[in-house]
Amino acid sequence: MAEDWGEIFSGLLRIDNDQLTDYGEDNEDYVESMLTKEDTIAIAGLTNRLSSRTTEHPWLHQVRHTAIHHIVHTGGRFGVRKITVYAAVIYVDRLLSSMPIVVERFEVGKLLGVACLFLAAEHLEEYEDQPDLSDYEYFVECSARSITNMRNHVVKQFGGIVKFVTPIHFIKYFLSKFCRDFSRKEYARFITVEIIMSILGDVRLMSLRAFVVGAAATLLGSNPNILTEQMIRDEINALPTNWRISLVGN
Repeated sequence: MAEDWGEIFSGLLRIDNDQLTDYGEDNEDYVESMLTKEDTIAIAGLTNRLSSRTTEHPWLHQVRHTAIHHIVHTGGRFGVRKITVYAAVIYVDRLLSSMPIVVERFEVGKLLGVACLFLAAEHLEEYEDQPDLSDYEYFVECSARSITNMRNHVVKQFGGIVKFVTPIHFIKYFLSKFCRDFSRKEYARFITVEIIMSILGDVRLMSLRAFVVGAAATLLGSNPNILTEQMIRDEINALPTNWRISLVGN
């Protein structure tokens, strides 16, 4: 049975730093810039193809599961933000989608997860909040050299592109569209983040565009009474026209 990574992560987190920060903006220019960044990543060939790739190489599922386990549990110990954990899983999925496969490598999961968390923390955590490399060594019993080498391998495989878009980047914008009750916005934002984190274990959902996941999660978090397809379509139709095909078609 797949683990509920969102629930596990919430239980380990020492302080919910995500409560202190708004991700995304409630203006359309910001969203356009995020969509452009998503397109740039796709053009660079860094989309998530892991779901189809595991058909030929099913052992990748185990590697991914091991990597996420160490991302979530190590991230929980360090108290990193949830957006950092999500980004680390994106790194794992993109690398497993693109790396050359010669032989099965079950042992790579732990090191890959830790290295991807290290890389994500470098880019998303405030400098003073970034765990030291020695902390990673202590908690996961991997040498600093091994972690650094794997981190560098990931960056090289991505051609230096390390700033990926996550669904959390879109929450503020979608809350402005979907949550009409201002008094519920903070609660809706909390629930939306939990929904997003809960999908980490599902490689099929993780292959969707961040924009789509962000919209769906915010819609669920903001409107618990939405029960029919027509109600969902009504909410989607309130979005800018040029985004609707992108949202419904993924």
